[in-house]
Amino acid sequence: MAAFFQKLLKKRSTSATGPDSSRPTPARDRREASPGSGESADNKGPEQSAIDNQRATLADSSTTQETLADLAIKGLAADIRLESAQRLTDESLLQQVQKAARGRDKGVYQHVRGVLQELRRNENEQQATQDALARLARETEELARTGDTNLYEARTQKLEKQWQALEPTASNEQKSRILAALHDCRQRIRDLEQERQEEQRHHDQKQQRDETLALLRETLDSLAEEAPTTSALPSLDALQRTQENRWLEATRETEVSRQEQKQYENLMQSLRGAISAVRRLGQHQEDIDTLTHQDNPSGEQIRPVLDQIEWPAYVAQPAAVKLLAEKAHIRSAEPVPDSGDADAREKILDRLAAALDKLEDALSANQLKESRQHLKQAQGLQRQISGKAANRHRGRLQRLTGQVRELGDWRGFATEPKQVSLCEQMEYLAEQPMDPEAKATHIQALQQEWRELGGSSNRDLWQRFRKASDLAFEPCKAYFEARSDLKKVHLQKRHSICEELARYLDATDWNQVDWKAAEQIEKTARKEWRQAWPVEFRDNRQVQKEFDRLMNDLGSHLDEERRRNEELKQDIVERARSLIEHSPLSEAMNEAKALQKQWQDIGITRHREDRKLWKAFRAACDGIFARRDEQRQRREQETSESDEAADQALARARDLLSREELDETSAVEVVQQLESAARTPVSAGKGNEVRGTAQELSNRLRQHRQRASVRQWLQWIEQRQQGQLSPDEVPGHWQQLQSAADLSDARELVVLSEILSGSPSPDDDQSLRMELQVRRLREGFGGTASDVQADTLETLVACWCLGLPDESLTPELASRLRQALDNGSST
Repeated sequence: MAAFFQKLLKKRSTSATGPDSSRPTPARDRREASPGSGESADNKGPEQSAIDNQRATLADSSTTQETLADLAIKGLAADIRLESAQRLTDESLLQQVQKAARGRDKGVYQHVRGVLQELRRNENEQQATQDALARLARETEELARTGDTNLYEARTQKLEKQWQALEPTASNEQKSRILAALHDCRQRIRDLEQERQEEQRHHDQKQQRDETLALLRETLDSLAEEAPTTSALPSLDALQRTQENRWLEATRETEVSRQEQKQYENLMQSLRGAISAVRRLGQHQEDIDTLTHQDNPSGEQIRPVLDQIEWPAYVAQPAAVKLLAEKAHIRSAEPVPDSGDADAREKILDRLAAALDKLEDALSANQLKESRQHLKQAQGLQRQISGKAANRHRGRLQRLTGQVRELGDWRGFATEPKQVSLCEQMEYLAEQPMDPEAKATHIQALQQEWRELGGSSNRDLWQRFRKASDLAFEPCKAYFEARSDLKKVHLQKRHSICEELARYLDATDWNQVDWKAAEQIEKTARKEWRQAWPVEFRDNRQVQKEFDRLMNDLGSHLDEERRRNEELKQDIVERARSLIEHSPLSEAMNEAKALQKQWQDIGITRHREDRKLWKAFRAACDGIFARRDEQRQRREQETSESDEAADQALARARDLLSREELDETSAVEVVQQLESAARTPVSAGKGNEVRGTAQELSNRLRQHRQRASVRQWLQWIEQRQQGQLSPDEVPGHWQQLQSAADLSDARELVVLSEILSGSPSPDDDQSLRMELQVRRLREGFGGTASDVQADTLETLVACWCLGLPDESLTPELASRLRQALDNGSST
């Protein structure tokens, strides 16, 4: 409040501004009357004494607010009342003065009223600020506690902006309250951002896991459709390692469902099985090749190899393995497409895995009964799974089944318990609703085991097993009948494929044919032929021979075209190789680009041969364009070396230019280096810098030499003046300069030197100077080389030292000549 009054008092003048302040009071009128009124200055009246006393009181700095209020109301002079009112700061006293001055003292009344209005306005502003602070504190605390996080950061920023405007007027308590709430809001923003980032991390990890599972399924599907080769083993190993690491990172510090983890383990186990099978295939490749090239290998030779390879059923068999299986009359089960609800299938797979775990525990404890129970449970669950998913635990189940069988052998030491077990298995199999082919396979396997046991002397036991077998096979009859019909449909489709191929081959003009379309027909025919499976083997023999003949006919035409195209590409390769050392390089590059266009226009080729040719063509093109890169690198190296040399020369030049005295020998050397660098390839912009610096240093060198010459000239002029200069001491060409100039007047020579150096001439020689300037101008248009030569300072010095008589060389003219030379050297 005190600061407000001080600011207010500074704006107002200490002198009275109201109309009453300029009006003299009666006492003042009497005091300022003429001296003839009979009252002297030494004898003041009582009223004037009272005014003086009031002024003295007002002048005292310790006067109280109450005294000032009394003076503002009862002061005998208008200026006393106004100044007292201006010094008042107490609001209650100001109100009393306003009430007392109304209608009595306009100046005091207006001043006090203005002060009170300012006070009320200030109080209103302070109240509005306090209300805003209270509202801000309430809103920040509510925002810190609220559960609504929608646009939370924007709302916090809005409140922070309001706080920046109100912070200077806030009290310590308000600052503490609002800052604490804003701190909580900022902390909550950080928590929300951390939650968002954590949620995004979990989402990214879930996406990575989904992509891993999808990639594994896609890989297994591709392996089921197309048999892998040993050449694919590195890529499959790399895929396994990368996906294992990817899954590890995608499951770190995040929640993964048991079902999802189980899916990954099953898929990865299947992939490892496929990789192991490919690796075993490579290890037995020599045995496979040997058996494949034999005319009629026996089944006893083939079966051990196939058993060692142990090719998984969910992976498509390689052609060699399939051929050996056909020669050994081993039937490979085609994978059955997945069907049914995926979640239900996964639950069954989880139950199957748990049953197999229990089976392993029972086998470890040598518990035969429990092992058989768990085995039956696992086999029952396995039968409920069809398609590719059935292959996940099949190998493990087969291994454990063998272990159970071995344990039973060791326990029973007799065949009857095994035959009883076979009866039970067959009876159990008869009760199970499962895939007919799988059931028939199990029936055959059980029957084979029965035969391997050598039959049974117990007729009741045999009748039991036979009855169970007939009952188990009953549901398979309808399936195999339908399968027989399906084989007939497939056989008819194969006949149709052969007919269409025959019509196409008969109607095609092989001189004008779309070879890409023909190649596509070949691929489509083979694909549809494979899809028309199964068929009856005996009925398929003849149509298979016809299909092979037609495909061989089509393939011969395609192979002929492929060989022609391969010859064209081989020619392109040779032409490209010839361009590697061709000059000029631009022509080689343009020709290589043209060859690339020709390569693209060539038609079909064999894939393996095309890859070889392309690799050779690419190597030749790389060799051509490598020359371009070498030239570019060479130019860049030359530019870099030139830049380095230029930088060194520039550094030396800058050092010489920074010195007050110039080393002429070094300067000449550096100028030569700069000029040499300017002629070499340097970076953009550096050439201008080099040339500019060379020019600057050359000018500095020329000035240095000129100053040195002038100093020598001044010495010779002094010696000539003293008569001590011999013509042999001056340069030999000066005699020629002096003869060509033909100057015999010393004054004229000095004025010419002043004209050339830009020095002033005395007033007495102004007319001569004007005459010489006019003559030089005229001779400049029609003069000879000797005329121009006479206009040089060196020529004038030569004339002074050699051509003028001694009596004309006055000290005054010598001094002027030296001054002109000094001026000329400085410019």
